[in-house]
Amino acid sequence: MQAKFSSTRDMLDADGDTTMSLHSRTSTTTQRPEPGHPEHRPPSSAWRPVALTLLALCLVLLIGLAALGLVFFQFYRLSNTQQDSISQKEEMLGNLSRQLQSLQTQNRKLVESLHHVAEKLCRELYNKTGEHRCSPCPEKWKWYGDKCYQFYKESKSWQGCEYFCIAENSTMLKINTQEVLEFAMPQSYSEFFYSYWTGLSRSGIGKAWLWMDGAPYSSELFEIIIDITSLRNRDCVTILNGKAFSKDCRELRRCACERTAAAVRLQRLQGLSELGGGRW
Repeated sequence: MQAKFSSTRDMLDADGDTTMSLHSRTSTTTQRPEPGHPEHRPPSSAWRPVALTLLALCLVLLIGLAALGLVFFQFYRLSNTQQDSISQKEEMLGNLSRQLQSLQTQNRKLVESLHHVAEKLCRELYNKTGEHRCSPCPEKWKWYGDKCYQFYKESKSWQGCEYFCIAENSTMLKINTQEVLEFAMPQSYSEFFYSYWTGLSRSGIGKAWLWMDGAPYSSELFEIIIDITSLRNRDCVTILNGKAFSKDCRELRRCACERTAAAVRLQRLQGLSELGGGRW
C-alpha cells in the first residue's frame, strides 16, 4: 500500500517537472523576438537636450507674445486717451472759432452802424455849410451820393479832359441815374456858355453812344441834342444849361470829373452834441 502511494507521488513529481519544463520553454519562446520584427529600444538620451531647447524657445516666444500684447494694450489705451484729448481740444477750438466769428460779425455790424451814423451826420453838416472837414472828398470837390465831383474851369478837348481827369485820379463825368442827372445838370448853367465835357461819346455817326466804362447811354434820362450848325463829326457830348449836346470832340470845353468818395473819417467828427451850431 505504501509502495503504491510512493509510486504515485513519483509520477506526479515527474509530471510537475515536465510541466515546469514546458512552461519554461514557452516563456523562453515568447520572450524571443520573432524573425522580421525589429526590437523596440528606449529613446536615445541625445534627444533630451533638443526637446528642452525647443521647450525653452516656446516659453520665450510665449513670454514675448505676452509682452507684445501688454505693450499693444497700453498703446491702445494711450491712443484712445490721446484721441479723446484731441477730440476735446478740437471741440474747444471749434467753439472758440465760432465765438470769434460771432464777435467779428458783431464788430463788423457795429462798425457799419457807426460808419452809417457818422456819414449821415457828416452829410447833414456838409449840406448845411456846403463844405466840411469831415467830407470824404478832396478839398474843393463836391460830395454827392457816393461820389465826388469837380467842375474845372480849364478848357480842353474831349481827349484832353480824359487825360486831365485821369491825372486827378478820377474819370470823366458819367450821368447814368436820375439822382446824378439832377445834381450834374444844375452845375452846367453858365451865362457865358461854358459847357462841360461828359464821358459819353460814340465811334462815329450811327454808332451807339457809350460811357467810358462801356455802359450804354439811356435816352430815358436825357436827350442828346444834335448840333446841326457844325459840319464836323459830333461824336462827344457836353452839358450846358441843363441840356446835353453833341459836339466835335476837338472843340475846347471845360472838364467835369468824378471819383468814388472815401470813407468818412470818424476822427474828424468832434463835438457831436454841437450839431445845432457848435464849434467845428
